[in-house]
Amino acid sequence: MKLRIAFIGATESELKFIKFFSLLPDFEIALVSEERKNAAGIRFAEEKQYRTSSSYIEVLKIQDIDIIAVLTPNQEIFSQIYNTSKPGQTVLDRKHLIFFHEALSSLISSKYLSIEENFNQNTKEIKRAISDFSLITKNIDILAINASIEAARAGESGKGFAVVASNIKNLVKSSRDMLVHVKSVLDRFTTLNAQMQEVRESLLEKKNDLDI
Repeated sequence: MKLRIAFIGATESELKFIKFFSLLPDFEIALVSEERKNAAGIRFAEEKQYRTSSSYIEVLKIQDIDIIAVLTPNQEIFSQIYNTSKPGQTVLDRKHLIFFHEALSSLISSKYLSIEENFNQNTKEIKRAISDFSLITKNIDILAINASIEAARAGESGKGFAVVASNIKNLVKSSRDMLVHVKSVLDRFTTLNAQMQEVRESLLEKKNDLDI
């Protein structure tokens, strides 16, 4: 079940937090509140079809919010939200959210890095196995061709040998088809790994771009 989070404060600098949480699959943005209707965070929320409000009081009317992130530096607003929040709700100020963001992004980044390292190592081994298998099938194909030639020279007595040679050729063809499929799957995984790396680098960029 996703955690529903509401943001109070959605200026240009605060937009980075909103975008970050919009990327996380375990969170759902329930509300973005900012008194300036043309603020960057409000425009982003409207593009994503998130609920928006120009009044932070709106957050108190929503029943199923799990986390309220008060990004505005106005301490009075934080105190009011904190004191009137419902049981079970977590209220975070900007400092709390920066700490949470850094911890979470570092965890995700390190996890992705570990997956990448394991994937790259396994990919190297798979590529080596494909190369070795390709060489084996090539050598078997050459043997099958030589066997076919010898069977033709032997005439009637070489028919059985010719059948064996033909079956070997079919086996080589099937092996090559399988290699093409394995290479195709490996290419797709390589593309996926590249996309994961882009996500990890994007998270690091967002972390470094935050105005602390």
